[in-house]
Amino acid sequence: MTTRLPLAVAAMVLIAAAGTTQWAVQGLSQQIERQLDRMGQIYLDGLGAALLPPVIRDDREGIARTLQEALRLHEGLVDRRLFVLDAQRQPLARADRAGLEPVAMPEAVAQSPYGHWLDDEDSSYWIWRPLTDDRLDSQASEPLRVVANLDVTSYVSERRQLWWRVVALDLALSLACALVALVLVRRLQRPVAVLTEHLQRSTEQGPEPVPQGLVNDDDQETARLLQAYNHMALAAQDREALLTRMAEQEREAVLGRMAATLAHEVRNPLAGVLTAIDTLRKFGDQPQTRAEALDFMERGMRALAGVADATLATHRPPQDLQAFGPQDLLDIQRLIEPQARRARVRLHVDSTLAQAVPVGGHEVRQILLNLLLNAVKASPADSDVTLRCTLQPLDLRLEVLDPGPGMPAVLAQHLQAGTEPTDEAGLGVAVVIRLLQQLRGRVTVVAQPGRGTHITLDLPLAPTPAAD
Repeated sequence: MTTRLPLAVAAMVLIAAAGTTQWAVQGLSQQIERQLDRMGQIYLDGLGAALLPPVIRDDREGIARTLQEALRLHEGLVDRRLFVLDAQRQPLARADRAGLEPVAMPEAVAQSPYGHWLDDEDSSYWIWRPLTDDRLDSQASEPLRVVANLDVTSYVSERRQLWWRVVALDLALSLACALVALVLVRRLQRPVAVLTEHLQRSTEQGPEPVPQGLVNDDDQETARLLQAYNHMALAAQDREALLTRMAEQEREAVLGRMAATLAHEVRNPLAGVLTAIDTLRKFGDQPQTRAEALDFMERGMRALAGVADATLATHRPPQDLQAFGPQDLLDIQRLIEPQARRARVRLHVDSTLAQAVPVGGHEVRQILLNLLLNAVKASPADSDVTLRCTLQPLDLRLEVLDPGPGMPAVLAQHLQAGTEPTDEAGLGVAVVIRLLQQLRGRVTVVAQPGRGTHITLDLPLAPTPAAD
């Protein structure tokens, strides 16, 4: 809009200026032709007055002499050829200026009793009318017709020069007006361009107020627009700060719930292991009892390992490394594959990531572990769970696909809207939501009952610092 609109306005100004100038040139040309016609009529008045005496006497030689005499006097208009036509429109007498080649009269002379015609190629002007007077024979069917061919070379040349001068001046003025219109429109659009730039940056760095120096208080309309955006940006910053504080409070609350859940989950298998140890001490010499106790201890230790994996996936302390790369994908695959093998689920990792990218590696690992563990758990035996990783110009796209029964609609809505579920069944989703809020990620969930779940994460890349 900031480019096409100024160009459109400039083009409209250019077209309007060119059109009005051409209209003015046409009007000027018509006015000059009318003046030329009046001068030609005046010339015919004088020539007709000189021709009347010999015409009345029917003196053809006198008519010819009068025409020749008229050619000798040319202080004003220069006449090239003079004719007197009879009733049959044939030359009764004619006079041609010496040195000129004879030319035929225009056909319009025979078709209309009055008229004029400008010959641009020959630079001459033809004008004709009947020779009338009260002393002439009124019984004649057609009066004689006097025709003059005048030299207007200077007029045609001046008109052509005027046309080129007007075209050049028109082009210069039109371009100047178009340039002024372009500059004015771009200047008027400057606040919109500033607002557009800040809106584009807000998608990556969050909303930032427009500096007060860029707000033109003289333009009340744009000033109100930018001030309204500044109020919105400040409110968004306050909201982000509030969300951060609330996230910290929620994190502490989740940690408390997780600690209680962890204590409860660990206590049961630990009690079983202790019971098995006591059994071994008392009846360890009996093979059957010893085998049963060892199997019970193994199941209890596997249960403890599952609790440890869940705790690691959600509450591992942050690391110094803030990038995410191919090694992280390999670590995630190694952590998930044992669970996948026990569930008889095949894990596929499809990645185009060739090097580490500037996105929170710790948070991404936690998110993928939560989503992949849930995907493996939800998938039927002998099925495939897929993780796709694609690097795009502005973000990192992660996709988790499983053929399970489909994520419940309530949890999918919470995940896409970024609102944490309150029930314990959505505890993993709540952790993912908080981590995505830290990364400013966007989520899309496509879940169809009985046809699996497709979760797409778009994580914006952090801006890299400029080199010194």
